[in-house]
Amino acid sequence: MKYILSFVLFILLSASMFSQEYNLAGMQGLRNGKGEVMLELSGYEIAVTTVKGQINNEKTIDAIKKKYNIETVLAEYSEPEIERTNKIIESESKIKDRPKVKLSQVCYIFGKSDKEVEVVSFQTLNQRDIVLEEEVVRVFLENGLTYYISDERTANSISFAGREINLGSACNWMSPHNVNCKGGQMSWSEFPSFESANLDINTRIDANVNENISILAEDDIDVVFEGIPSLAHRVVYKQKSGFGRRTNPLIVYYIVQEVRGRYVSCVLSNYGYNRNDYELAPLLREVMSIPVLPETAYNQFDIPQFEENQKEEPEEKEYLINLVEIRAGSWFPLGSLRNAYKAAPSIGAYVGYPIKKVMAVDIGFQVAFPVSRELFDYYYRKEPYATKADVVVNVNARFRYQQEAARNVYWTTYAGAGVISVQTDLEKEYYDDGESKWHSFETLDVFGGVNIRYKKVGLYLEYHYTPYSIANKVRANYGNSAVNLGIAVCF
Repeated sequence: MKYILSFVLFILLSASMFSQEYNLAGMQGLRNGKGEVMLELSGYEIAVTTVKGQINNEKTIDAIKKKYNIETVLAEYSEPEIERTNKIIESESKIKDRPKVKLSQVCYIFGKSDKEVEVVSFQTLNQRDIVLEEEVVRVFLENGLTYYISDERTANSISFAGREINLGSACNWMSPHNVNCKGGQMSWSEFPSFESANLDINTRIDANVNENISILAEDDIDVVFEGIPSLAHRVVYKQKSGFGRRTNPLIVYYIVQEVRGRYVSCVLSNYGYNRNDYELAPLLREVMSIPVLPETAYNQFDIPQFEENQKEEPEEKEYLINLVEIRAGSWFPLGSLRNAYKAAPSIGAYVGYPIKKVMAVDIGFQVAFPVSRELFDYYYRKEPYATKADVVVNVNARFRYQQEAARNVYWTTYAGAGVISVQTDLEKEYYDDGESKWHSFETLDVFGGVNIRYKKVGLYLEYHYTPYSIANKVRANYGNSAVNLGIAVCF
């Protein structure tokens, strides 16, 4: 009898567990101009999009994986209990420059027509909540998500944990449950328990640590949040380098609290003069206050001064661009210049002087050795002498712009000008000690090129325009164009 009762109790508990529904009251969604929907709920970013293709077409599935940056697939399957044709992809990946967190993803793909599929994508830095995912999918299949979605990007008023707050016209939605008003920003999420909200806030703290951010201060502070005495974890960040970098530190308050029966994790931020600035932006004052300021708090009426005993280390310039380039390749003449030689294997080097993170001015040289040479007329004192090109020397300066096309893949464009000298095998009748005994001719070199490399090794291709006839040593039909192709090793 005891075993029968235990079995019945297990069945009842199981039925209760699998029949529960997730409360979606804390969900918010926004629709962009393309009709794509983004929702937020309990630390999840949920995207709803329509993609061209067929659900049984592998190219369509690959395109979806690429769109959502799905790399490591944990499982790929169909759910027979769902009435619509479907495919589910579960994955997990690390986030670049965020070593303390990992991203869990699941994509529900549904057949819509012969030419389109619908995708409901879930992303979270927390542990997955299967019940939440299944409830959102159920409401989506019943066309019930429209209730939670807004097309309005201006946040004139917001519903914060069950309270309406009027903000005026200076605020905008950055994403669901993430609002920015000039001078302050606030993002939040609602959870079914205090524990899950607390885990989320700890994950958010970890996610904000990366190589380009330094932490100036970190401690806990007593605040009043939505009228409730609370403890906020306060972190002061400073961006090390990069475009758009602000000199003022970013002050962030991480708070977890039960508000009107809802468990909320909330991140509030504004810029300050220094690490001891506790002045709150107007948006932050709508939901929190600091009743007792620390003794070290910066006085807003004081003239900002450099902080005593808190010297900041000199900021290191972090250059994406490489500073040294060694190259080996070959010059290939174009047009009439092919009558002088067919190719010229070359070596060269550049040294860079960075002016911005992705820009530099380089000084360099290249030496080429023509092969398959042919005779041409070299004019000395207006008399022609038959000779051949022996060595080509190029010295130039160039301006370079480099960008990261993908991870460890760099795309560089550049343009420059210099002087090019062609040494012939025609010996001079008279020459001084230390002077070359071979006749040569020089001209201006104008060029442009591209370089694509993976990590340190890349391929370069450049076009050179060299009007040799302006020196009156060769005729205009000598030629003036060449391409230079080769391999470059960058440091």
